Amino acid sequence: MKAKREQWQYPPNAKVWAGKYRNSHNMPHWHYDCELLFVENGSLDIFCNQKGYRVSKGQAFFIDSEQVHYMHALSADTVVTMIIFDYDIIKPFTEKIALASPLLCGKYQMENVYSSLKRELSENKPFLESVTSSIISLFMADIFRNERTAAKVKPARVVERFKSLLNEIDEKYEFYDLETAASDMGMNPSYFSRLFHKLTGLTFSQYLNYVRCENAVRLLQTESDMPITEIASRCGFATIRNFNRIFKEFTGYTPKALPQDYIMKDSITSINENSINPTFAECVLLESTDA
Repeated sequence: MKAKREQWQYPPNAKVWAGKYRNSHNMPHWHYDCELLFVENGSLDIFCNQKGYRVSKGQAFFIDSEQVHYMHALSADTVVTMIIFDYDIIKPFTEKIALASPLLCGKYQMENVYSSLKRELSENKPFLESVTSSIISLFMADIFRNERTAAKVKPARVVERFKSLLNEIDEKYEFYDLETAASDMGMNPSYFSRLFHKLTGLTFSQYLNYVRCENAVRLLQTESDMPITEIASRCGFATIRNFNRIFKEFTGYTPKALPQDYIMKDSITSINENSINPTFAECVLLESTDA
């Protein structure tokens, strides 16, 4: 998932999704929905709302609507319970306040809430949306009662423009570079670079190269007759040498040696490292309310 808006798909007749992941990794993204997670085992590094957090076993974390975020499991056995829900469920009491920190201090019975939601969603009885929304509303009200809160600050205009830019990059990655992106934001390249890193935790070139390599993988697997030089050009790489080097850094393979069944994983290294060398460890959905 690239750093753009994610459109979450809920089960029928509900505005809630719940599931468990092992070894969770993703690239910066945002959504209008809210995300509540609990670490059952291991640890996660999470970048959210322009800050980095380490979330360990037994801790919970809340990602509010419209916040750019990503996460990186620190070990392959890290297991995370996630509950994602429509912001409108908690809007009546959170429209003007927010949690002072997304890393929750209190101990909450999230596993019980998860089990209740999973049972309700699997049984799909009448009034499902009302019941599941009530479960979320009561649980989140308890969290907001017991955690420190602050006045909610509306996203600055520059942040809104930035979110639009992410979608532009995703669609026009072939032509984008730092100068173009900075110009679209009405900023000089130096200031834009600092802003991009502040908002996503990544450098602009790291993100752009990921998007380009992801699309190169798609072309290599679907356009077998297309010359690699043309694929490199279509994906925005100026030289074949540069393409080969960056492609191998992200995938571990040269373009010619890429397996046909290779899947480009959304992934990233620790937010605490000074430089980012993307890793592509497996992210496994253990269970979900879709099943």
